[in-house]
Amino acid sequence: MGKVYGILGWINFYSFTENKEKIFSYLPWFILKNKAWEIIQLKNWKKHNNHFIIQINNIIDRSIANKWTNTEIFINKNQLPKLKQDEYYWDDIIKCKVFNVTKKYLGTVINLINNKHNDILLLQNECEKKNIKKIMIPFVIGKIIQKIDIKNKIIIVKWN
Repeated sequence: MGKVYGILGWINFYSFTENKEKIFSYLPWFILKNKAWEIIQLKNWKKHNNHFIIQINNIIDRSIANKWTNTEIFINKNQLPKLKQDEYYWDDIIKCKVFNVTKKYLGTVINLINNKHNDILLLQNECEKKNIKKIMIPFVIGKIIQKIDIKNKIIIVKWN
């Protein structure tokens, strides 16, 4: 969730689902607050420019909504549609070990970044303790990404 929008407690909201509005069919949402999971009761939402604004039950003004700025929401993974073979959720890719085609270990996926042209794997190579390196690899299946083995959490790439 982003910054507060207006004085009535609306909050800017950014969806990272492929179909942006689909996030509103994955209710309830959860947040982690004081080391405990809390359910968010969504009251209303509207499309606003290239994102959304949302209203949460019992948040009626800007000062209360301010406490929710930069809060991440979570959903139950069981709510997501089953994928076809060779399709993956980003969450499945996180923590995969990445090797190049010559079997050199490059790092572990710590995040994926979405940009206009293609997604990008963000790796961290924790083998070099003194000099932890972060590596960005375009997520281009076939050209760069050679194999994804979700069961064994391994990705093979054509990359130095």
